[in-house]
Amino acid sequence: MSPLPVKVYRSATLYDRLIQLLLQICSIKPSPKPSCTGTFMAFGKFIWVQKGQSQLYNQGFFGKGDLSRSGPTWLERTVEQNKSSLEEITVERRRKRRQKNNGSEAVVADNADTWTSNELLDATCHTDVENFQLDLYEAFFLVYALNALSVVLPGNQVPLSMADCWSTFCKANPAFHSHYAVYHFYRSLGWVPKTGSKFGVDFVLYQSGPSFRHADYAVIVMPLTNSKLEEPKSWDWLLRLNRICTQVKKTLILCYVTIPDDTTSFSNLDDYCIRQVIYKRWSPQKNRE
Repeated sequence: MSPLPVKVYRSATLYDRLIQLLLQICSIKPSPKPSCTGTFMAFGKFIWVQKGQSQLYNQGFFGKGDLSRSGPTWLERTVEQNKSSLEEITVERRRKRRQKNNGSEAVVADNADTWTSNELLDATCHTDVENFQLDLYEAFFLVYALNALSVVLPGNQVPLSMADCWSTFCKANPAFHSHYAVYHFYRSLGWVPKTGSKFGVDFVLYQSGPSFRHADYAVIVMPLTNSKLEEPKSWDWLLRLNRICTQVKKTLILCYVTIPDDTTSFSNLDDYCIRQVIYKRWSPQKNRE
């Protein structure tokens, strides 16, 4: 099964070249430039986006805020927490007074080390200090499939080409090519893949986005080279992983990716073959015939 149901580049036949040439000649406007620019941060293997964060997140749930679970909402949440009623302020003041009179020094000391939302806003001068970041798969999808992002290196404002992005990301993550094929596969089918490191998997799949419901599936990428797994897995590993996914109400998907011989270019993405195996624990109560 082809990992790219949404074709981005057609095969370079003579007919396709003539069609592309005619479209270029007849086009009135040049191809639009990417609306957002991100900086590749090698130390953390992510893309730092300083402008256009809301556009990327609201129009596809790309990226996350480093102070939030998903979208960059730190400033909004902090301002909202600061809007306490007079009754809440009075209750909090009385609670602290009772703790002090009862000799709860440890509790008072612990509270003294924390900042209130009002103190945080004063320290940051009511500015948004949250950084917005994309993982490498999201960034390359925005560059390659949507032409919505330009990637630059720190201290250099010249955007990287697609080939440079591919080679740079592959150097940062040797498994980038196989994982990106899986990411593009699910993205093109309408799913929203996000990193699944919290659950011990490669990706979790959201049907509508993190803002609406929890992820339904957990995906493990199983690279295949010459029809053999690059890293053989044990049954103990699989059972432990499935137990974790069951506890968090996610269905485990084993995604087998057949890797072509040449992985140095993104133009070979059509040669990746993807097979999915849904793994579920058999229960005699739920699986009766």
